Amino acid sequence: MEDKSAISKTSNLFDYFKDQVEIAQMRLALDLAPDTSLYLANLLQDRARCDRPAPPEQTLAELHARASSAPPGPRAQTYRELGDRSLYALGYFRESISGKTVGPNYYFDMGSSAYHRADQVFKHWFANAFGPVFTELAHQFKDCVDVLEHIRSDQEAQPDLISRWYDEWLCTGDPKTAIRLRRRGVLLPTGHWPEA
Repeated sequence: MEDKSAISKTSNLFDYFKDQVEIAQMRLALDLAPDTSLYLANLLQDRARCDRPAPPEQTLAELHARASSAPPGPRAQTYRELGDRSLYALGYFRESISGKTVGPNYYFDMGSSAYHRADQVFKHWFANAFGPVFTELAHQFKDCVDVLEHIRSDQEAQPDLISRWYDEWLCTGDPKTAIRLRRRGVLLPTGHWPEA
């Protein structure tokens, strides 16, 4: 007999984060381009991976120094990483950078500037491979941070709700509850209840 209490998260984090980015934009009344929304979902998926290797540079200034002296390909990628790291830190871990030597304003400036520079390098050397994505990330950096902050605060509120829904599903097998859980990225054991 299969254990109904076994619960796991979906392996498709991209779809989960794509939905979360869309919900956050709707709630915040933001209108980011579809490609920028996909970029944010991909960023969240990438940062959620535990097997992601950490770059050798530990500070934004070190990344900036490496980017400024690199050839075009590595320069674009390093500026992109600098922007991504700033955006993610502000969206998910702002309290960890507040009240330190460099605070949120530094991260805002570095992140926005890094995306602007990545955009320039990509457009000059790589035929605008990313279209308007990096332009929008640079110019609407605060909006992108707001989206990530909203997703984080939503996720912090979810565990109790998901736990309550899961308990309800265990007791009743309600297909509507199963659908809610699956939309939140929960894989339910099969074999006991009809698939929703």
